[in-house]
Amino acid sequence: MDGDPDAQEKRRSSDRWNAPFIGFWDWVDRRGIDLHCVMGVTLWMTVKSCEWAYTFANAHPSDGAAMIAAVLAPIGVMQGAMFGFYANARK
Repeated sequence: MDGDPDAQEKRRSSDRWNAPFIGFWDWVDRRGIDLHCVMGVTLWMTVKSCEWAYTFANAHPSDGAAMIAAVLAPIGVMQGAMFGFYANARK
């Protein structure tokens, strides 16, 4: 099957029960909808985490700056990875 370039298409045509799902996923994949969803969820998680950190910082002024730094540092790394994934997948 590995040497045959049409092997995946042959396998897919024999899977009759999931044909509607394959067509739908191909439609989603061609338009990059999954990439946009990943980016949207990442941005939503960033906003919710920042809201939580800022609420904590306002309630505990002595520990606020440390909490904001502790929350935003890993979020920055996560966003960098997600934006890199998004940019590379769009090429």
